[in-house]
Amino acid sequence: MLRCLAEQGYIENYLGLRCNDTPPITLMPSAYARIDEIQRNTANGKNVLVAMSFNNTEKLREAIREGIQSAGYIAIFIDEVQHNELITPELLKHIKDSKFVVVDLTHQNNGAYFEEGYAMGLGKPVIQLCKRGVQLHFDIAQKNTIMWATEDDIPGLLQKRIAATIE
Repeated sequence: MLRCLAEQGYIENYLGLRCNDTPPITLMPSAYARIDEIQRNTANGKNVLVAMSFNNTEKLREAIREGIQSAGYIAIFIDEVQHNELITPELLKHIKDSKFVVVDLTHQNNGAYFEEGYAMGLGKPVIQLCKRGVQLHFDIAQKNTIMWATEDDIPGLLQKRIAATIE
């Protein structure tokens, strides 16, 4: 195993060990990069955290869920997750464990902006959605955003964006 890890460029200084020696192994930068990649894609690579307002948005929620599911992923809405923790650490854990994040900015929910920023800081891909006619905050207005007219538009548009940019 050590030889394989060394050949991959993940470790060095393992040769010449005897059974009772403490291994003088050095992790190389490529090993840390691989660890980061694995951590970004945990939860079997299928979970997707959805950041949005949860006030009177049932049709929007279901349209987003349908678009994510039709692309072969699992939509995670934090208010549907069973847990015994404080909400923020639980939410951050789910963002970290997600393959990517989908954020709807229609209601200009501060939490959704926070969650998008955290995901971006982790290097996660973020897909933005917003209803046509809503003015996006200048910090993220430059990002390519799926602009939808009705909730019925969302599943197809979202599925196409996921297929084009995530897979």
